[in-house]
Amino acid sequence: MSATPNPQLQRLTVLLQLERRARLATAQDLPFTVVNATGELIHYRQAVLWRNDLHTLTAASGVATPDANSPYALWLNPALQTLSRLATATDITAFTAAQLPHALAAEWAEFVPSHGLWIPLPAPLGSPYVLVLFRDPAWTPAEMHLLSYLAEAYGHALALSHATPPPLPWRVRLRLAKTQLLLGGVLAVIACLPIRQSVLAEAEVIPYHAHLVRAPLDGVVDSFMVQPNAQVSVGQALFALDRSQLQSRLNVAQATRDIAQTEYLQATQQALQDPVAKAQLAGLKSKWEQQNAETEYVSSLLERCLVKATQAGVAVFDDPNDWLGRPVSQGEKILAIADPNAVELEIRLPMDDLIELQAGDEVLFFANVSPHQPLPARLSYFSYRASPTPAAIMAYRLKAQFTDLAALPRLGYRGSAKLYGTRRPLLAWLLRKPLHTLRLWLTW
Repeated sequence: MSATPNPQLQRLTVLLQLERRARLATAQDLPFTVVNATGELIHYRQAVLWRNDLHTLTAASGVATPDANSPYALWLNPALQTLSRLATATDITAFTAAQLPHALAAEWAEFVPSHGLWIPLPAPLGSPYVLVLFRDPAWTPAEMHLLSYLAEAYGHALALSHATPPPLPWRVRLRLAKTQLLLGGVLAVIACLPIRQSVLAEAEVIPYHAHLVRAPLDGVVDSFMVQPNAQVSVGQALFALDRSQLQSRLNVAQATRDIAQTEYLQATQQALQDPVAKAQLAGLKSKWEQQNAETEYVSSLLERCLVKATQAGVAVFDDPNDWLGRPVSQGEKILAIADPNAVELEIRLPMDDLIELQAGDEVLFFANVSPHQPLPARLSYFSYRASPTPAAIMAYRLKAQFTDLAALPRLGYRGSAKLYGTRRPLLAWLLRKPLHTLRLWLTW
């Protein structure tokens, strides 16, 4: 048969475990441990940790944080203040409702069990904490004696949790000061290091000095003979305007011309015998010549309805379906013919990201199709004012020329451009946006 455990040895073991838990608990967890873990050593129903100097409840069993405005706390605080003024408040003392004023004693049974135990938690320099336990059976001297050992451990643990660390020796403080000074100096040097400003912006490859093809006259776009990005040659038909209105006008002009010609020829024959007809010859001839000029003019307009390429290159324009049936004015841009070997980079730099830039500054273009292969370029143009982009963002328009002519990107490529500006201290570069935001909110 196994030996029966010794109750006294078990209580001693629990006492040592509670003391160890109190020493290892953090300052935030220690009050909760005091009011809840003590029940492993001595049975009770309620426990509160009360701070005598502030007259406040620090912790209560069964709850994470006691409510200072609850009826329980509003009754218990004056009750414990009354007990703290007794002569026995410095010792572990059992108490009942008889030690309280009549008004507080009348509500005793409503909040706590019959018997309470007042346990000061001593510390070397004095401790303001008191552990108060409540239960129905009376407290025995043996239990009070056992709790006196635990109270000392609790008192020391609470005092250490609020104690300030001892001052470091002067040599250690000097070493720390030197380290901090050295670290501050290194950070100051790094903050003052001049770095090259850089910013990212959207970019697109556009034609360099493209030949613009405009509408030769007012009309409606009838058809396109080429597709976007198609290679065109000199003399190749590009698009045509609607000819129906001009054809009708030509038919009328030709008929009028024929009538004028007939009248002139008749007058010529009559002029041999009729002096009046002879006098009308000059006017009829002028009318015939005028109508002939009108016919030739309308014929030239019909020929101009078919627009042809005057130079070779790539046709650059949007979807042809967006143009078909669309009325255009004379001189309106329809498309452009660009040399695929003559391209440049157009950059849209938002106003909020503006940095100091100069002509010739370095630019790297990261195309969306090959972001791992940046293409070098040099800044060549900077607009003097910002304009809205299709995304309704005010941005400056910049242009850059590619420096590596052997690896030019394809026309129409999009991506991101990284622009490198002048050098500024690292601290000024890091604080530029916070300072910009602060300037918007302040009046300076």
